[in-house]
Amino acid sequence: MFVIILSLLIIWPIAELFVMVAVAQSIGFFWMLTLVFASTVSGILVLQHRGRAHWQRLRGAVSERRPPAREAFDGVAITTGAVLLIIPGFITSGLGLLLLFPPTRFLVRITAFFFFASRFKVATTGATWSTKGYEAYRGRGGDRGYDVEGEAVDVTDQVDPEARQLPPAEPPSNTSGQDT
Repeated sequence: MFVIILSLLIIWPIAELFVMVAVAQSIGFFWMLTLVFASTVSGILVLQHRGRAHWQRLRGAVSERRPPAREAFDGVAITTGAVLLIIPGFITSGLGLLLLFPPTRFLVRITAFFFFASRFKVATTGATWSTKGYEAYRGRGGDRGYDVEGEAVDVTDQVDPEARQLPPAEPPSNTSGQDT
């Protein structure tokens, strides 16, 4: 595994430079730099906008009490795609774009599922929530109603002459018998 990672760290930058030189020869050096800069700026914008939106979808799935696996994978894929867009290079930008578009992200999700599904074991429990148990847990079930006994007090800025006044505060007495 170490050899594969080391070879990727050596081969990847060489491949990126080769593609950059080929693009610069075909469209010009200035336009190649403009594309690399535009890719970086768009990656930053995607990371800011879509990251917030997917975080809200993840929180929505959790609050609806359903497994947020799809939202979590989409959030990781979009974040990875945006980071790949930020990294200068055309190969990384192409891979980042593949992770950003929903149809290709769906294919990546299916591929990742089939690749990693055999490596994980899923355990389930036998406990279930019935409607009655869930409503009792959330405070809606049982004999409790929606009415709550309470008392309202009207607060005004005018002093009420009939209101009870607290006695004036007395200085603390010295109980030890020593003068200070």
